[in-house]
Amino acid sequence: MNRRKILLAIAIIAWSGFVVATYFGVQKPFALQLADPLLNLAWTVILTSMLLLNGLALGLFTTRRLIPDMPDDAATLALACGIGLGELGLLGFIFAASGASQFLVLLTTHLILLGWSIWRGVLASVFSLIRDSFTQIRSSVSRLPHWMRWAVILALILTFLRTLLPPADAFDALLYHLTVPELWLQDGGLRTYNIPHYWFPSLVEGIYFWGLGLGSDVISHQIHFAYAFSVMLLVWNWTRRLWGDLTAGWALILLISTPSLLLLATWAYTDLALIFFGLAMLYTLAYGKEHNEPRWWTVSAISAGMAMGVKYTSFVMPVTAILLIAIWSFQRKREAFAEILKFGLISTGTGLIWYLRNWIWMWNPIYPFLFGGRYWDEFRSAWFATPGTGLGWDLEGLILLPLTITLGHQDINSIDADIGPLLLLTLPLALWVVFRTRNLEAPRKITLTTISLFTFFSTAFWTYGYITTRDLWQARLLLPAIVPFVIPMAIGIMSLRDLDTKTIRLSFIVSVIAAISISINLLDAGLSVIARNPLALATGLTSNQSYLERYQPGYAYAQKAITETMPTAEVYSLFEPRSYGITRNIQPDPILDNFSHDVYMYGDPDSIIRAWQQQGYTHVLLNRRAAGFVLENTGKQAIFDATMASLKPISVSADGTYELLEIPANEP
Repeated sequence: MNRRKILLAIAIIAWSGFVVATYFGVQKPFALQLADPLLNLAWTVILTSMLLLNGLALGLFTTRRLIPDMPDDAATLALACGIGLGELGLLGFIFAASGASQFLVLLTTHLILLGWSIWRGVLASVFSLIRDSFTQIRSSVSRLPHWMRWAVILALILTFLRTLLPPADAFDALLYHLTVPELWLQDGGLRTYNIPHYWFPSLVEGIYFWGLGLGSDVISHQIHFAYAFSVMLLVWNWTRRLWGDLTAGWALILLISTPSLLLLATWAYTDLALIFFGLAMLYTLAYGKEHNEPRWWTVSAISAGMAMGVKYTSFVMPVTAILLIAIWSFQRKREAFAEILKFGLISTGTGLIWYLRNWIWMWNPIYPFLFGGRYWDEFRSAWFATPGTGLGWDLEGLILLPLTITLGHQDINSIDADIGPLLLLTLPLALWVVFRTRNLEAPRKITLTTISLFTFFSTAFWTYGYITTRDLWQARLLLPAIVPFVIPMAIGIMSLRDLDTKTIRLSFIVSVIAAISISINLLDAGLSVIARNPLALATGLTSNQSYLERYQPGYAYAQKAITETMPTAEVYSLFEPRSYGITRNIQPDPILDNFSHDVYMYGDPDSIIRAWQQQGYTHVLLNRRAAGFVLENTGKQAIFDATMASLKPISVSADGTYELLEIPANEP
């Protein structure tokens, strides 16, 4: 009897399997047709989650080893996330430099880290911290006006959805933020590339290395979004702890009112990481002073050192911190010296690896600035710096600078120049708050002093760059100074309540204006998400190639045309800085000086082509539209035309912007 039941069960299972498999094999439901992209999406989600959990575990382990009694709040969660991801960036670079870039090595490393965090109980502490933090967030958000909470939630959702898009629009990502880790993986180590950006501090690129090595560049977008979320958590917690829930809500509203900030958070850039490390440095610095606990300054020094691993311009961060420590400890000179020395050693040690790398490979620790180095000369220094092209000491222009930044019409990168109107609207209120700092109790006074001094130094440094060279007319380079300053801006908005009367409620009017502004920006962001349809790309309904061809047709052509060359092709770019995703050896044109530098070096068309031949180049990729802009009024147009006429045309993009040309073989 049992045997009959077993045979019957087997027959039923076999029949069921046959019927279902036959049906779906013939009908082919849409979900099965998209099986590969859906599996890729699931793999991306798993990898991102694993990277974030390992980052949180490393960061929490590090910070609690330094400060065992750190509170279980959102600030600790943000610090653990940002610092832990920074540690993964350092580890990623070490793996890249040592050639340990194989898929199995990278995956095994993260599985080991995950196992370690489970075994040590760190992962359990991470989940406990997440639960506690979000309990605090829910409690705080419930006290905010409905329009505030829904605006923040919608902004986060729309921003996250854009992280699912492929890296087509993010120019600098295709120039170097993704290209650098791609080259590390391709080369199995470091090479002396003639690309200045390759040698910029690369902490964040070290994090992106893990995502690319494990097969997904979308992970890089989500890592940058994680830094944006950490920034929001830290701003919210800092403001709420000292000024209450509603002021913290206004701080978040000011952050999401900045369209460029949300846009940058969706790209594989480094700006949000730099903003985070600067904010973390300020927060831990002020917290340590407020509680008379210098151990917090160790975390501040680590944050400053990691900022030095993101951009050269971060030097203003440790300088501000050291100055504040000196002021706070001035009466105790021996203690001041010890704390300053400790801060300097820790921050320098944390960021040193990038400067040692440059010193060893390129003969200049801050390559290519100040000391030149390999592939660098006077011509390139002058070209890169473009001295004398800035605003100059125009008093009227300097006075109008806040308005100029807000309008963005002079910004060299218009796509990321939109900081919204609310920052300018609240600037006078924030300045009023700062000038009244002396009347506040100690914790609030320490916070506002710390933020104000940093914002002043950072803004002064950025303004000097704006004065001297047009290349630094980029509002996003000012964001590390702006983001902490939203705290006094939010306090300023709240102070409007003191001006309310029975006749007119000024605070209500400003709230309505802010709500309208936020609504317009969120509508714009929502329409952009609808137009680009990231879910269609993530699920495979639309291919990444078709998206690239739609929004970056010239670069899509360049990738395809170069792919069709022989595998041994060596491509020389003219006026095209990007090279991410190019499957042949290519020398990009990162500062758009390849041709002008060749004219400087070799003089005439025949000598230029001979030099290209001797260097082994077989093809030229030309961005003709950019060539027209760059060569205008330089006197090099005739020699450029003669040089291009000596090359053999291979193909041209549909709009005539890009061309691929073949360099004639070198005659013996």
